[in-house]
Amino acid sequence: RATPNVSVVTLSLPDGRQYSGRVMDMSLSGAALAVEVKPPVGSPLLVGKIRSTVVRHFDEGVAIEFVTLQTASSLEQNLA
Repeated sequence: RATPNVSVVTLSLPDGRQYSGRVMDMSLSGAALAVEVKPPVGSPLLVGKIRSTVVRHFDEGVAIEFVTLQTASSLEQNLA
C-alpha cells in the first residue's frame, strides 16, 4: 500500500467536470475514493494528473485503476 500525504484529490471527467474525492485506500496501481459522483465502470478520468479508469463502484464511491503503475514519488507529484 502507498500512503501519500494527499488525502483529498480532484477527479476530472473527459467532459471537463471536476469533483473532489477523499482517498480511502491507495496502492501503486489504483485507489478507492470516496466521491459523490460515480462514473460508469470503464470510464476514463484523471485523478490529480494521473490517467485512470473506473473499475468498480461501492457504497462510498469508486475504485479506480491507474493506466500506468505509479511509484511512491510519482503519486506524491501527480496527486497534489
